[in-house]
Amino acid sequence: MLIEKYCNVCGSELSLNIPLEDYTFHRILTCNPAMMSQIETIHKISNSSAPVVITGETGTGKELYAEYIHHVSVRQKEKYAKVNCATIPENLFESEMFGYMPGAFTGALKTGKKGIFEIADQGTLFLDEISELSQGLQSKLLRVIQENRFVKVGGSTEITCDVRLIAASNKELQEMVKENAFRKDLFYRLNVVPICLLPLRERREDIILLSFYFLNLFNQTYGTDKKMGVNLMKAFLDYQWPGNVRELRNTVERLILLSDGETLNDERILQATLETETLFLLNDSNVDEFTPARVRAVNPNHSSKSLKEIVAEYELFIIEEYIKKTGSMRKAAAALKTSPSVLSRKLNNRK
Repeated sequence: MLIEKYCNVCGSELSLNIPLEDYTFHRILTCNPAMMSQIETIHKISNSSAPVVITGETGTGKELYAEYIHHVSVRQKEKYAKVNCATIPENLFESEMFGYMPGAFTGALKTGKKGIFEIADQGTLFLDEISELSQGLQSKLLRVIQENRFVKVGGSTEITCDVRLIAASNKELQEMVKENAFRKDLFYRLNVVPICLLPLRERREDIILLSFYFLNLFNQTYGTDKKMGVNLMKAFLDYQWPGNVRELRNTVERLILLSDGETLNDERILQATLETETLFLLNDSNVDEFTPARVRAVNPNHSSKSLKEIVAEYELFIIEEYIKKTGSMRKAAAALKTSPSVLSRKLNNRK
């Protein structure tokens, strides 16, 4: 059994019998053979600037893998920029990605603005949720990738750029190509090195490693000393984790906050926790996913922020989680009963 392989059993408690640092790659933690093979692939391409496409279900860690690709590459000392394609309104895409000249449009900065491609020049650009781009925006992106140059909004001079592109999607881009929902030429231009991340349910050994990692993390965060229970780990290994690593993280945090005993073995709380998590994944109106964030917000021992800052932070958290869960800015706005432009403005004002 996996528990006996990776853990020491002492009564009803478990302790990990392997060092986490041996299976930590920057911010990635895995001992699964298939995932380790993807790590090897990343190292093999570290000296190249080949585009990479990362696919995997929501919550599998696509952004962490993108960061790792940059971290081990020859561009590691250069800029790493990331864009969630689902959060950029179509009418703002060119000004955000390519920048604009002074006075290019009403409301434009007098100094003009650099676009993401210019900011990421010589570095790495991570395009998350690339499947959410419309066909028209895909065409504009393809031109820049093919020619390595672009023109700012309101400008006439072509600017050259040299960026290493990493794209990610929780949808099967190849299937979208067959359905004419994603441009074939853009797909093949990007899909030089494909990285496919397994869902957590298909890498059970990682459930054990990640559970102990999050246990240690949140014990430090909340000043507790909770222990991992045998029954809890068995339940974790039997569960399907539709929300993947993100759901596991939230579950461990919630259990640490709600469990009264020192050993996390309360099956009643565990069942309620997993049921709540699953409900959220199936129902956009369920916001129990955000319980840990609410706890942090009202805990004076872990925050010196003002009420306005806490509310703004929590608001951004909700917006970002809805976009991740629904898959697009438009669907998130509909679920939250507001407009995509309102969500976009709030996200753009975070800095």
